Amino acid sequence: MKLSIKLIQSHDEIIANCPELDINCYGSDRDEAIRRIKKVINFYVDSAKELGLNVESLTEISVEGEIDQPLKDKFTCSHTNSIN
Repeated sequence: MKLSIKLIQSHDEIIANCPELDINCYGSDRDEAIRRIKKVINFYVDSAKELGLNVESLTEISVEGEIDQPLKDKFTCSHTNSIN
């Protein structure tokens, strides 16, 4: 599965949007917004798999034209009650 992240400046925040999954996250800067949306995407995919949905493996994420790889390292996070 290939996903993209679009970054939008909104006042003093950066909004990160993944249009393929219709997910939005915010951060005080670019790095925080990207980190948060990657955590949410990971949570989304893990939850779908736990529900028994057939979900493709993540192969690529582009951020405004930049490609982050390998995804295995980028998507590893501990699960907590808060995703933001």
